[in-house]
Amino acid sequence: MNNFFLVIPTRERLECLKNLLTDLKAFSSYISQVVIVDQTEPCVEDALKQLPLNYAYQVVKGDKSKSVNHSRNLALDYYENEEWLFFLDDDLRISEQAFQKIIEHLAPNIIDVLIPGIAFDGMYQEDVKYTSILDTIAKPNNFSKGRFRLQVCSGLNIVKSQTFKDAGFYFDETFTIWGDDWDYGMRLLQAGANIYFQPNILVEHLHAPIGGQRDMKKQLNVALEKEILYYYFLRKHFSNYVLKQQYYTSIFIGLRRLIYNLSITPLKNTLKGYKISIKY
Repeated sequence: MNNFFLVIPTRERLECLKNLLTDLKAFSSYISQVVIVDQTEPCVEDALKQLPLNYAYQVVKGDKSKSVNHSRNLALDYYENEEWLFFLDDDLRISEQAFQKIIEHLAPNIIDVLIPGIAFDGMYQEDVKYTSILDTIAKPNNFSKGRFRLQVCSGLNIVKSQTFKDAGFYFDETFTIWGDDWDYGMRLLQAGANIYFQPNILVEHLHAPIGGQRDMKKQLNVALEKEILYYYFLRKHFSNYVLKQQYYTSIFIGLRRLIYNLSITPLKNTLKGYKISIKY
């Protein structure tokens, strides 16, 4: 039964991490390994020893200057031969019922990637309109319904080990503040994965006000970084025709904003982001 390899990156969220590790006690009979990659100063390892856990775990020291994807890749060095990989953010709360539903949905051996749902206000709204092509093709108008999904949340998903291997067995560390979920989903799709979003498995995401990757955003021009990563994503997964089409469309939109809003920043970010993405 112990066939799940769990990966939890953490940064400055000790109390959240403790709660998640406590929740995992309800899943202990399925756990082979829990690898916690810690970017916290001081290290959380001593504080975690006080927890009465019924499964083994190990803490690996992460590099605070690196991204969360770097932490996940460090954890993957400890993978042995488990059937499933379970990737978790440190500020999640998971009920015993949710764990039971995860096992029930994986049991038929049809799903290669399972994405549990995260409860949020408006998830039952049915008139959601998206502003980007990616969101439109990947997200339902009603988040309460299960479906195939292109975008795979790197911080909450369960994936067959063979499928993950077929997708490269890594997270692309080029993606900093945006795009890793899209890249991950695209690589899984290209590997032939059956990706399923199942919102009747509801997980609570605390959106912790501290920790995580917020320090990364403080060091970057967020709008420009998103443009760079968007064009890097397009170069990686789509044809040059699609890349140019999206680029020229963004230029047109930028020119309209310049004319009607007297804002040149969106246009400058498009031009600069496209140029910088060539080097990636």
